[in-house]
Amino acid sequence: MAHASSAFDRNRGGNLRSVSPLPARQDDDGLPWLQVRNGELPPMMFQLRFRDGRIMSFAYSDIREIQSRDAGQITLGIFAMSRVLVTIRGRHLRDLMTLLGTGRIRWLEEDDTRDVGRPETLPLILSIEIEAFPPAG
Repeated sequence: MAHASSAFDRNRGGNLRSVSPLPARQDDDGLPWLQVRNGELPPMMFQLRFRDGRIMSFAYSDIREIQSRDAGQITLGIFAMSRVLVTIRGRHLRDLMTLLGTGRIRWLEEDDTRDVGRPETLPLILSIEIEAFPPAG
């Protein structure tokens, strides 16, 4: 025990090593969402970014259901203070569904309709719709 106390005595005085922050992100992959990188803490919330500038955030803990009809539509059932249904429409969204199900998305955004040069092979979010979920009973 004497060794432990001497270690504290030697290191008193603010010589604590800080953990270096992760390097700045380079989001040049062209995806309409931001995925959590390995080593980052999972987010508590995710953002929906609309083309008109609005941003809405929802807690991952409030997602009760994720459905996918095909690779072009994802539906989230969110039960929080209010119950809403979020429908995401686009193309190549299978990876997004998996990432949402594992809590690895920080934000996702609607495509700018003026961007006509986007390759067909890249995922695209055409629209995000939020509607009140029908009341139970």
